[in-house]
This record gives sequence, C-alpha cells and structure tokens, in this order.
Amino acid sequence: IQIADVEELVVNGATAIVLSRGFQNKLRVEPAVLEYLADKNVSIYIAETREAVTIYSKLAETTPVGGLFHSTC
Repeated sequence: IQIADVEELVVNGATAIVLSRGFQNKLRVEPAVLEYLADKNVSIYIAETREAVTIYSKLAETTPVGGLFHSTC
C-alpha cells in the first residue's frame, strides 16, 4: 500500500483509514504511508482482511472512514 492508494481517501474527508493486509497477511504497508497519515492526523488500522472489514464496519457507525481491502491473497 502506497501513499497514492490512501491519498484520495484523505482528500475526501476520511479521519480514519482501515488497511487490510490480505487474507494471509502478505501485503505490506509502506512506512511512508504511515508517516503521511500521521501527518494528516488520520487514525490508522491495519489488519487481516476479515478483521479489517469488522473494524471498518464498527468505525463507519460514528467516524468518516475509508478503507482498502485486499481479497485475493
């Protein structure tokens, strides 16, 4: 996951972002992404895909949230 992947979510008002690492936790999140989101005061949640969906659903009840979910690995 790179900055370009999350930038649109931030621009459109997400104050929290959920990133999935795939079903087997094989995907990486670039350190620059974490720095970018921290600089924008965006809360970051990183988890395996099923857990990430659960986190997203809970946050969506009260928080402007965006997410990137990988379902093939």
